[in-house]
Amino acid sequence: MSRKLLPLLAAAGLALTGLSATASASAATPDPRLLATYEPLLQFDPTEQFLPTKVQSFVTDSALEQLNAPNSWGVVQQNPPLGDLPGAGSGTWRLNQTGCTPASPIGGLDCYAAAGNQGSGGPTVYGRVTHEDGDTILQYWLFYYDDVYSYMYPASDLLWQAHEGDWEEVSVVLSADEQPLFVGYSQHCLGQRRAWDLTPRWDGSHPIVHVAVGSHANYFSAGTHPINVACIPPAAIAILTAHGLPLPVDYAFAGQTAGPPGSDGLVMPIQQIGDDGPGWVHFPGYWGEQQYFHAPAPIGTVALGNSPVGPAFHSEWANPLGTLATWPTG
Repeated sequence: MSRKLLPLLAAAGLALTGLSATASASAATPDPRLLATYEPLLQFDPTEQFLPTKVQSFVTDSALEQLNAPNSWGVVQQNPPLGDLPGAGSGTWRLNQTGCTPASPIGGLDCYAAAGNQGSGGPTVYGRVTHEDGDTILQYWLFYYDDVYSYMYPASDLLWQAHEGDWEEVSVVLSADEQPLFVGYSQHCLGQRRAWDLTPRWDGSHPIVHVAVGSHANYFSAGTHPINVACIPPAAIAILTAHGLPLPVDYAFAGQTAGPPGSDGLVMPIQQIGDDGPGWVHFPGYWGEQQYFHAPAPIGTVALGNSPVGPAFHSEWANPLGTLATWPTG
């Protein structure tokens, strides 16, 4: 072979490599299209009073409060604009819904339902695309005005747990060549995962999610579902055991649906979020005032921790695959 041909062949090889890389990059599906392709179809219990919604009205209906001393919160701003929420490292914060409290009977359920119906911007899901170990993780973050879990169905004032604001999440994990591998559904303090081939779907690519009333835990089927014992307050376990009552379950019977266009339910538009914003994603505070637990006398209604933090402060955000690996298969 002529020595003059070697540089030409080398240059041609480099050019072909560059073309291959360009073709591979151009073959990647845009993030908005991926999110739309695998958007979950949510089915809600007939007694559910909340749908996942935009965060704007919840924030602007709240008082922005800062922790000044143990168990002492001071109002910094009433009805803060969404863009004015403080960022990381600025203190300990919470949003406290004006006019409602989860310490009310049945966790203030009717009050929050009225507030949500008045201010809701319509069903919404917040979509995030991230990458880890060559996989693509599609995350669908769902925000609810309120979380009231009732031991009884339908909800009653006998035994319940409640907090303002509720963040839930559904994940779809794709391989490097964008083939769906498995899904993860958040449930209370943990979640469940399942292989894609075993996941119920609508129209081939949209996972079906059965949302439990009140708690908004996500399940693969309708009906009643045992709650992971690790996520049940020890006080509740002690009370039920002492009275010979069964441990609590989630109720997720078949009612209205919300999800992608064409599914015969409410259309749930996707708003994309990510590490670069919008700013409220990184609000370091609690999305609501304290959490409460209620049981018959002599216990009554007692404070039991805080409302949840926002998406960027959940383990699914920082370590999606590692977190999903800790969830049992369902």
